[in-house]
Amino acid sequence: MPDRVLVTGATGFVGKHLVSALQSEGCEIVAHSRQDGDISRCDLPFAGINYVFHLAARTFVPDSWRITRDFYDTNVLGTINVLEFCRQHKCHLAIVSSYVYGGPNYLPIDENHPVEGFNPYAHTKILAEEAAKFYSKQFGLEVAIVRPFNLYGAGQSASFLIPTLVAQAVAPGDTITVADPRPKRDYVHVRDLVDFLLLIARKRATGAYNVGTGISTSIGELVDLINECAPIRKRLVSSAQVRENEVLDTVADCSRAAADFGWVARTKLREGIRELVQEAQLAQLRAAAL
Repeated sequence: MPDRVLVTGATGFVGKHLVSALQSEGCEIVAHSRQDGDISRCDLPFAGINYVFHLAARTFVPDSWRITRDFYDTNVLGTINVLEFCRQHKCHLAIVSSYVYGGPNYLPIDENHPVEGFNPYAHTKILAEEAAKFYSKQFGLEVAIVRPFNLYGAGQSASFLIPTLVAQAVAPGDTITVADPRPKRDYVHVRDLVDFLLLIARKRATGAYNVGTGISTSIGELVDLINECAPIRKRLVSSAQVRENEVLDTVADCSRAAADFGWVARTKLREGIRELVQEAQLAQLRAAAL
């Protein structure tokens, strides 16, 4: 494992989990987050770095339609700033990317599937990947591009789907409301992503890798899993809000990660959901005791 590591986006959802895991590995960590400066423009005055995990990004897709320029600044120019740092310091680099495949031409989706920017967020990640590939080809930079599918886990923003559903499950009331119960996604736990990031850092891997489970689960099925773990089973209600150009199914082909490293996701969705429901119940109890 590299001994001195820079993590951008260190206080974000994935960043907190990664930093904790790196500390357990005995790495010296240099953390950069938004409070340390705008990643798209700030200096990165760090010496002795031999590996960089670039996680800093704006991620919430609905916001990318509202503050579009901010997404391009952070996700594209921020990546170029980090690429320049790695070029100057001859660092290996891992970039976390996602939502780049658009509507699937086939399932499961492998790393050779065409990319398509269905929204500003996805387009920024495609451009960031293109910049990384350019730096790799022209400057010899060693870059791994890691493409997790739908992440979930402890500490994720309440604006994302699974935290929203879990919050409804433990709140007063007898229903869980969703916009559309049909879309299916490949939900992968954040600790499985972190395990893979540590693995590729040890191996100094390059190239693009999907991170997923190879199983897609509908929103309706998610609610069933949550109900199995919650103290009270609640009725699923759909508000019938179907998004324009909705993708009804995505599932990852992770055979490249399995073939190259023997990696497979280990956290079953039921196990991950049970942990989140239990954490939400404990938080509710603590709040009631105050």
